Amino acid sequence: MNHKNDIIKIAKTMYQKEMVNAFEGNISIKNNDEIIITPSQICKGFLDESMLMTIDLNGHVKNGKYKISSETGLHLEAYRLRKDINAVVHAHSPYATAFAMANQPIESKAYPEMIALFKKVPIIKYGTPSTKEVYADLKNYIFDYDVVLLQNHGIVAFGKDIYDAYFKLESIESIAKVLLLNKLLGGPSNLPDDEVKKLLAW
Repeated sequence: MNHKNDIIKIAKTMYQKEMVNAFEGNISIKNNDEIIITPSQICKGFLDESMLMTIDLNGHVKNGKYKISSETGLHLEAYRLRKDINAVVHAHSPYATAFAMANQPIESKAYPEMIALFKKVPIIKYGTPSTKEVYADLKNYIFDYDVVLLQNHGIVAFGKDIYDAYFKLESIESIAKVLLLNKLLGGPSNLPDDEVKKLLAW
C-alpha cells in the first residue's frame, strides 16, 4: 500500500470539502514502528508526497525536511493507548467545531444513524494547542469512542486505516450540520425510548 498517496488523497479531500483551512488539521498513518504525518503550516490542498514527514513512535524525525505537525503528540498518544488504531485524522470542520466551541457533545435521540453508529461524540477538556494538555483527557474517552471533539479546537477521528478514520469524521460533520439546522426548525422530534434501545443494540 502507498500510505503517502492515501494521506495526500484524504488531505486534498478535506481541503476541498472545507474541513480545514490553509493552516489547519493534520493526518497520520501508523506503519509498523513508524508514523507518516503531515507537516506543520502546509496547506492540505497543496501537499505532495515529498512534503510528508516520517517519525518513530517516540516522535523523533526519521525522514522529511519540514516541521512535524504541532499536534503530533495527540497522534502518538492515540497510537500508544489503542493498538488497533492505525490512522488519525484531525480537522476543524465547521459544524463539528461549532459544537466543540460551544462545549457541547454531539448526540441525538432523533437521528437513527447517529445513535446506531456513534451513540455520542464526547468532548475532551481544553488544552493549549501543541502542548500535552491537548490530549491529557484523551485516555478517558478513546477506549469507548472513535471520534471525539477537542474543546474549543476541533474534531479527531481514529480508525483501523485512514479511510475508516476519515469516513467517520465526514459522517459526524454531516450529522453535526443536520443537528444545527434542526435547531432552526424548533429542535428534534426524539424517537421513543424503546426505538433508541433497538438502535443501540443494533
